[in-house]
Amino acid sequence: MMTARSRNSMTATACVTGALLTSLAAPCAMAALTADTLQAGQVLVTELMIDPTKVSDANGEWFEMYNPFAMEIDPNGLVVESQTGSSLESFTVHGASSIQPGDYFVLGRNANPATNGGVTVDYAWGTALSFGNTADFLRISNPAGDMLAQISWTSAPSGKSLEMKTANLPSLTQGNYVPAGSTYGLGDFGTPGMTNTSPMTVNGLVAPPVPEPGTYALLGLGLGCVALSRRRRARGN
Repeated sequence: MMTARSRNSMTATACVTGALLTSLAAPCAMAALTADTLQAGQVLVTELMIDPTKVSDANGEWFEMYNPFAMEIDPNGLVVESQTGSSLESFTVHGASSIQPGDYFVLGRNANPATNGGVTVDYAWGTALSFGNTADFLRISNPAGDMLAQISWTSAPSGKSLEMKTANLPSLTQGNYVPAGSTYGLGDFGTPGMTNTSPMTVNGLVAPPVPEPGTYALLGLGLGCVALSRRRRARGN
């Protein structure tokens, strides 16, 4: 069960198409990745709670993003969509804080931990969007409508989030996720804002532009993938 939420960072070694980036020095100040500059393969949705059982769906649905890069991600302007019947429902992120390097960012319907099952939500979208427990998807796009990430599913485990396990960005299915194995808050299973219960492998991660020399170096070519080595977030019993 989660009793505290730390903002300790994770370290990431990214072997990406065209370049292997390795930190050689403390990152210098640089522009953040924004909704306009993010590309497909740079947005990671590492966890989704589709069907909570300890609280209603209207209060307890959420999803988690993760920033594997050494620069901030500014999510403002990202368009989040899901299906409702034969049409779409959506919201545009605005007024959100940046996602720090190596950090998680939880978006949910309700920001109150007392009524949302015990989740610390970084951005609440209210009633603008809901997840279907059968045949639905979550899509994140830039302001121009270009898809940056999409996850589709045909069913959802009751009371358990789906944690990313093995992914080939940017289009993912339920088969790329596994049910969470530890509880949080009131007792649903998930790790919102924390390390997943199982290690994950991500293929197709696209590196951001290489900043000034001395901060990063291009070390070689390789298959698009990312190996994430994380400092485990503070977690209670």
